[in-house]
Amino acid sequence: MKKFLSKEIHLHERLTINQLLALHTYQKNYHGDIYLLLNHKTITLENLANLVSLSLTITPKSKIQLIVEGENAQEALDELTECIYREVYIFAN
Repeated sequence: MKKFLSKEIHLHERLTINQLLALHTYQKNYHGDIYLLLNHKTITLENLANLVSLSLTITPKSKIQLIVEGENAQEALDELTECIYREVYIFAN
């Protein structure tokens, strides 16, 4: 069953290129849609160029909203959060 969940994430520093690539790859393998919301701008993780551009506007102590729409949305949110906070790279099945 498809669900729509979101989570606010507090960043302590900018996202690394490895984190951005992991988020992008996760989206490519996920059966659903994943978005980031920052400063009233929403982007999908599918577009790597937009993801990198958005990351350049992230400052330390920024708050981003991670939005997941699809099956196993809670699991995806947990894995993406872990990727962001711990630099653990998990790819969707």
